[in-house]
Amino acid sequence: MRKKWNPFRVTALSVVSILAAAGALTGAAGPASAQTTAVRLDYTCTTSLGPSAQVTVWVVGGLPDEGAGLNTVASHDPAYLDVDLDLRELRPVLTIPGGVRLDGDSTATLDARITGPDGTRTTRASFTVAPTWLTTTQGTAVRAAGAFPVQYLNTPGYYDLHVDDLALTLRPERADGTPLGTVTASCSHDPAQNDLLGTLWSQNAIFERPPRPNWLRVVSTTPTSVTLAWEAYSWWNPTLGYEVYLDGGHTGLVTEKQVTLTGLTPDRQHRAKVVTTDVQGIRSTMSEGLIFTIPPA
Repeated sequence: MRKKWNPFRVTALSVVSILAAAGALTGAAGPASAQTTAVRLDYTCTTSLGPSAQVTVWVVGGLPDEGAGLNTVASHDPAYLDVDLDLRELRPVLTIPGGVRLDGDSTATLDARITGPDGTRTTRASFTVAPTWLTTTQGTAVRAAGAFPVQYLNTPGYYDLHVDDLALTLRPERADGTPLGTVTASCSHDPAQNDLLGTLWSQNAIFERPPRPNWLRVVSTTPTSVTLAWEAYSWWNPTLGYEVYLDGGHTGLVTEKQVTLTGLTPDRQHRAKVVTTDVQGIRSTMSEGLIFTIPPA
């Protein structure tokens, strides 16, 4: 008779014990965060302009730390994988007198494959380009924020995340907003290059904590503020409040399912997340990230 593999249950207190035994940071059980990993790739692109182009790309991933240790998830929980692009030295240069502007109308996609105990799956991350003014792309970084579709790593074990082909859809504008057409690029890297963004460990465990907030959304924006709202539910213990994170930084605790963040810089791209905290200080995992752009002044 086949032996049934039951998941073990982990409370907030035992999470601290496991982390201490592993030599990780200890203290009150904090919210699951993300371990930043990165890989540098040189792409050769076929462009709609005719000539080929080269671009150096840093792919920066935020792998979740939602179990016991770095880059871990519980096998029964969805895994949210943030990823950002830092594109440098796009050649040939988009040459327009006075420069060009790229913003959220410009997009990108990045193919990837995830190899684990259940085989290999393919996935694709979508990105929006952060507001960027270009007079030359030589040494100028174009950044884009995105995420992979939610992953379910139900079979416990290790999963390697490899990045692959890149596609760009750039819609440059003049300073007055006049569109300058669309430039597309299909990019591949040398297969001999290291393309491993990181490794996730799916653990056969049930971590007892409040459910993570969901349906995080933008209610309104101004050139210097944003109002966010979300849905959340309590568990065994009453909810104390919600911790809001902007670009990885903690902005504070609120008691309502809504917050207005002020003092922001116009024309900037951000990623927000929310964590539920109960009256005993037990925190949920982070919500799925929300990417938004503050309008220009």
